[in-house]
Amino acid sequence: MKKILHIFKQCRPFISWVKRHKYLSVTIVFVLIIFVVDDKNVIMHFKNQHKISELESEIAVMKRDSAEIVKLQSQLDYRGDINAIEDLARDKYGMTKENEEVFIIKEK
Repeated sequence: MKKILHIFKQCRPFISWVKRHKYLSVTIVFVLIIFVVDDKNVIMHFKNQHKISELESEIAVMKRDSAEIVKLQSQLDYRGDINAIEDLARDKYGMTKENEEVFIIKEK
């Protein structure tokens, strides 16, 4: 019981300050709830906005890559021959036929 009274005596200046500054104390509590306690707090809002911008840039890159793939596919479908596919495999992916020698020339 003495401990509780001692704690109450220590809190007395704080309680008197709150009584004198009612509007300020309510405002402080409100700001703390908005910034820290709430599930949809401001900090999470900024983190989510950052993540959204990252994902939007990733979507833009994927759309660009998708457009390139569709363009390449249309070129291969238009040609319709196996030589075009072989040329693509050789140039882009470095594939070779059996018993074929490849010479790579590097410029200095």
